[in-house]
Amino acid sequence: MFETLTDGERITLAKAKMDKVADHFLHLIALHENNALVVFSPMLASQIPRSYAANAFNVFRYAMHDFEVVRLCALWDCPQDEKDEMESIPTVVALIEPPSIIAALAEETRAHHADIPSASATPAQVTALATDSHFGASEIEAAEIRMINAEFGDRQAAKAKTELVDTIETVKNTLSDPRLAGLRNYRDKHLAHSLASTRRERRGPIPPPKRGYADTLFNCSSPIVERLYCWVNGTSFSMENSRGVARDYAEALWRGCRFTVER
Repeated sequence: MFETLTDGERITLAKAKMDKVADHFLHLIALHENNALVVFSPMLASQIPRSYAANAFNVFRYAMHDFEVVRLCALWDCPQDEKDEMESIPTVVALIEPPSIIAALAEETRAHHADIPSASATPAQVTALATDSHFGASEIEAAEIRMINAEFGDRQAAKAKTELVDTIETVKNTLSDPRLAGLRNYRDKHLAHSLASTRRERRGPIPPPKRGYADTLFNCSSPIVERLYCWVNGTSFSMENSRGVARDYAEALWRGCRFTVER
């Protein structure tokens, strides 16, 4: 996959797709936090008595839940060919998996934190500057800062390599997880289409999804998206903070809702 692209083209495309994946996941976070209150808590359901209105409320809850499953599965759809426009975790991983790409991304990380290598100072050079009376305190301080930046850049580059390799392995393991297969089959068969059977089912039995599968996949996806965005796009942000904001927004609406329903 993507073998006809140069390393530079793959990195550029990976960055663009990762931007989109992060946006999709932030939307998914908002859905998840709304569903935590609407679908999985008694906050609204307890206000609906046994009535005709309860049927309409259940339709609303199912639609909210099913749309989260659709968007969650889309995040894990695999690219089909090199022209595939899929904006998903597996697409980004397919782009950055080669060791040369990982090395290039690690070097980007190093360069971001360190000065130009030829201008960086080693500990021996800093010591030489400090003992040479021709150099002032500001020059010595600048050399020390360059040395600290270079050392930090080395550590971050090593961390980028380790976390990218680990994250790619986690993605591969998730793609082979039968729980994901069950969710995706449910999405294809009952939500995205109305099918008597799917291609997956014709290849062999697919375990039906159980309660908690979607939540497990969501929680697994969060650190993956966070790490990929950090090391592919060179910018970090906290998914947990984003969830907190989405949770506050959801509570601001749903905790203020009151239903008055005739039995």
